[in-house]
Amino acid sequence: MKKILTTLFCTVFALVAAENVEITADHFEADQAKRVTEFSGNVHMKKGSDELNASKVLVFFDEKRKPLRYEAIGNSSFVIYMENGRYYRGKAQKLVYFPTKEIYELYGDVVLKEPMLDRTIMGEKVIVEKVSGRANVEGGEDKPVKFIFKVEEPDGNKSR
Repeated sequence: MKKILTTLFCTVFALVAAENVEITADHFEADQAKRVTEFSGNVHMKKGSDELNASKVLVFFDEKRKPLRYEAIGNSSFVIYMENGRYYRGKAQKLVYFPTKEIYELYGDVVLKEPMLDRTIMGEKVIVEKVSGRANVEGGEDKPVKFIFKVEEPDGNKSR
């Protein structure tokens, strides 16, 4: 029991200390040999200003216990703040975050809203680069990419 608590403490401490990450969930499980932790049930994750809610979050570590990637699976909803001050709100079936590159990959029925510019992007795969603010969107077989935005008309009226 003492070994389990020590492993749990070390894993959670590595998450919080190295990345300033706070995760709450109904269940936590760690596998030190595979260098992965699993949080499941009402998972809420906060890293800086970014927030994530999902059914399950897996955190994969390197040999020095630094996070390599985070995978949120099952009805993920999120808020991502970009380096340029803009932010995105959205949802996806799966979200993968690579902290060393600061890149988010979103999969499955992705809806990405940029409230400041009143824009919405929908697709099956979206890659967001946090530092540059770039987004790359792909559609699926029967689901084209969809982009919704407001256009300022010459008479000053906004239309959608």
